Amino acid sequence: MPCPKCADMVERHDLPHVVRKCERCGRELHVHEAGTHGIGFKIRKGEKVVIPSDWLKLSLNPLKSKGQLSRYGLQWFAEQIHLNDLPKKKGKMAQEIDMIEAQCDRILDASALLSGFNLEDPTQSEQIIEKLKANRDTAEWWAFLAGTFISVLREAITECDVEQAVWAMGCVERCRSMLLFKEHLEEVIWMGHSAKRLVDVLHTWENNKSNSDEGFWQITLRDNAYAISQVFAVPLVFIQESAYVGGMNVNRQDAKLVDYLFSQESSREAVLVEIKTPATRLLGRKYRGVYSPSPELSGGVMQALDYRRTLSENLISVIKGIEHKLTAFEPKCVLIIGNGELELDSDLKRNSFEIFRSNSKNVEVITYDELFRKLEVLASLFSLTRGD
Repeated sequence: MPCPKCADMVERHDLPHVVRKCERCGRELHVHEAGTHGIGFKIRKGEKVVIPSDWLKLSLNPLKSKGQLSRYGLQWFAEQIHLNDLPKKKGKMAQEIDMIEAQCDRILDASALLSGFNLEDPTQSEQIIEKLKANRDTAEWWAFLAGTFISVLREAITECDVEQAVWAMGCVERCRSMLLFKEHLEEVIWMGHSAKRLVDVLHTWENNKSNSDEGFWQITLRDNAYAISQVFAVPLVFIQESAYVGGMNVNRQDAKLVDYLFSQESSREAVLVEIKTPATRLLGRKYRGVYSPSPELSGGVMQALDYRRTLSENLISVIKGIEHKLTAFEPKCVLIIGNGELELDSDLKRNSFEIFRSNSKNVEVITYDELFRKLEVLASLFSLTRGD
């Protein structure tokens, strides 16, 4: 029976969660407690983590996958698929073996990984093998394994050891399957999973339009820095989050930190990005037929301009120790703030906002709904949809 402390606790069996005991009655509870800024879930020491069997659905097709595989995760998943279905070759196995061996030899002979080694020199065999073992995520490793099993296969055929030959041939074909994945499939599949990030971030926007947690948006835009690049017509290079742009005094106080620091890819000119939240107001009171900008909007613009000035004055000290080249002749500034779709619900409000925005000479003001609309257009170019 639940005690007063845990009687109203909502248990979640459908999401990843922990099994947590009630501190008063000791009853086991299935608890999904959101982590910092609502990201992930909290796990306390000693708690059992439960991942529901139907929650995590993996697929090489990223649009059919509930999870997002890492690059190494893709390799693991492909192994599960490719090694379970051995092609049947009947009457052509001798030619097949020769063809696979020749393919493996070409890969090893042309490998930059094995540059400097003589593959025909038996005295270098151990060094070559150690080099390949240290690089098991390469096509060369699978080519080496396939060639090794071919040698075992031929020896088994010579000795009429049917069981050994069948086993060796199975290993050859499965290593060849992984070789094909490394050569022809991995990059394509990885690009597909990368493209799915667009769909995921659009889902994030759809579910968090009223989220006023600036830390949440700081993390979301940091992890999807390419989204900010859509504001500009030129490619950007992400340099740093919470980047120091100057202002520190002798007591190491008053340091000014811009939310994100980018540079233009070609010119290396600095780009400063400040963010508020979609819940931040864009407009203030109505004044003589127009709406004034909200204190947050005008303050955000002034903050960005102040960072711009400080960076230009302190550029030499700011770039000391960073690996990226950076200039600050006329740094561009961006302020991401508010939700125009929600707030600008009349012609007067839209016009008032545009008057202020168009006259913000050195600060590009963009609303969150505009930013994510740009991403939605980009996703549509690749026929990516959010689905259910």
